[in-house]
Amino acid sequence: MTKRVSQIILILGILLFASALALLVVNRIAIPGNKDKAAAIAEEMVELMPEVQNGYPDGKGDTVMPSIELDGVDFVGIIEIPAYNVCLPVANKWSAKDVSKYPHRFDGSIYDSSLIIGGSDNEGQFDFMKNISTGDTVYFTDTLGARYTYAVSEILITEDVSYEKLSDGEGELSFFARNSYGFEYTVVRCKLD
Repeated sequence: MTKRVSQIILILGILLFASALALLVVNRIAIPGNKDKAAAIAEEMVELMPEVQNGYPDGKGDTVMPSIELDGVDFVGIIEIPAYNVCLPVANKWSAKDVSKYPHRFDGSIYDSSLIIGGSDNEGQFDFMKNISTGDTVYFTDTLGARYTYAVSEILITEDVSYEKLSDGEGELSFFARNSYGFEYTVVRCKLD
């Protein structure tokens, strides 16, 4: 009986290992496609937006961020981090299943300094997070062509990415990504520059 149980456990272990390996291979195949698609969407958004001008949060009552619909997805702007050659579209509605394709608005608005953006640390997206430093410049350009300039003010490593944790602190723009193959997240908070 114990020999049979050992064989079953061995077979289950082999199946689990094969499943994990298959997921890793599929993930590595999809990443370059997601990177190219995100870059193409950002380029198309730039073409559709008015000329870029400096923007400043004005505390206006209407915090709804206008969007541009591309490929059936509403995008509210573009996040850029020049030091790491990052230029990515930001989808309007949070979708954990699609976050590996491009960053998403987790909550808030650029207009009242409460915007929180979630992304993936996959190659071509928020993979720069392990190298980011305080003082780095971050731009967010809305779909009306208003560009907001920020400087990284705080970098946190945490397991808690609840709304309460992400909105707690001094950041006027925040973005986060889960660290690959781990349970921790890197959270970056930025102040208007």
